[in-house]
This record gives sequence, C-alpha cells and structure tokens, in this order.
Amino acid sequence: MKKLVSVALLLSMLAVSACSNKPADTKPAEQNAAQTTDAAKTTEAPKTDSTIPAATTSDKLEAKKVLNDKVEILIPKGFTVMSEEMAKVKYPTENRPSLIYTDEKGSINIAFSHTETPVQDSLLKDLKDPMKQAFTNAYKDATWYRDEVIQINGKNVGVFEMLTPGADTKIYNLIFFTELDGKVLMTTFNCTEAQMEEWKPLAQEILMSYKVQ
Repeated sequence: MKKLVSVALLLSMLAVSACSNKPADTKPAEQNAAQTTDAAKTTEAPKTDSTIPAATTSDKLEAKKVLNDKVEILIPKGFTVMSEEMAKVKYPTENRPSLIYTDEKGSINIAFSHTETPVQDSLLKDLKDPMKQAFTNAYKDATWYRDEVIQINGKNVGVFEMLTPGADTKIYNLIFFTELDGKVLMTTFNCTEAQMEEWKPLAQEILMSYKVQ
C-alpha cells in the first residue's frame, strides 16, 4: 500500500491520553453543531442528530447515524457533540477528530476521523501492523489487549485495544478502523482507567454495532 495513515493523525486519536481528564471548563456543543478539522475540510459536515428507533442490548446505549448517515453505531445515552473549545483541550493537535461525542464531564469520548488515506476493504489488514508499530513507538509503556482485523456487519474492521499512560491517569482506548468511501475511517472509544471496569463491556457493544456503508 503506497500511503498509510500519518503518524500524527494516528496519535491524534489518542490525544486525550496526553492531557488531564479532569472536567474541562467548557460545555459540550448542541448535537447539531458542525465539527470540522483541517484533515476533514474536504468532506461535508457530519450529521449528528439522527437517532435510530431501534432496540439495544443496553439501556445505556442508543443507536445513531453519523457522518452524513453513512455510519450507524451505538452511542451512550446523554452524550453530546463535544464543543470546539473542549476538543482543543482534549485533542490539542490540529489533526483532532472531526466528530467527538462526550459525556458531560468530557472524560468518556467516542471520536470519528474520516481520513484522506485511500484503502480497499480487502486490503485493510495491510494497515494493521504499520499502525500498531506507530502506536507502539509513541507509547512504549502501553498495555496491549488486542490487535486484529475482524468482520463486523460485512466489513473488515481493524481493532486495537490498549491502556496508555496519561497526565494524571491511564487511559483505556478501543480503536477501530475500516473503509468508508475508499478511505480510512478511524473511530475511538476512550475513558479513564477508573472507568474501565464499567465501560469496557459497553465499548465492546459499541464496536460490534458498527455499520459502515
């Protein structure tokens, strides 16, 4: 594969681990707020307020359609789109994700980044090892739980699961990536280590609900 997801963009998905997860002094934006970054300016602003009336396996989650209704995924109830001000604090790089859902304290996040990196579904597995190496180089003390490519709702999906060091606590990260419109779509769930016991099972439900056109 000629072009891989840039290291800077990869690390931006984990940028929460580089700063404090104490509540920020900003409030999440309304659900219809536009979320854009320099890396996503070539795409339309994602729709964020389309709730799907479907049953879920947990009363803490609800199905939503995001990114112009091209992605269907479970999102925790009560989560709203993170404001630009909070995003700059939590994800300080310019390559921060284009859409971030968060809880009221900003300590639990689900982030989306539709990159400019070309990929075919059948070749997604070729991205896994180089991407893992980039994360490993940046976070040598990370605890890895999982790295694999699996099938979810008919699509190949790469999955990384790890615990990374942060400013004042460790961060649990579940990163999954797939092909959307011929380019790499990266999605990340993260929370603090203290929240991991409660939220890890829900993160797995979120992952397995992933439906991408």
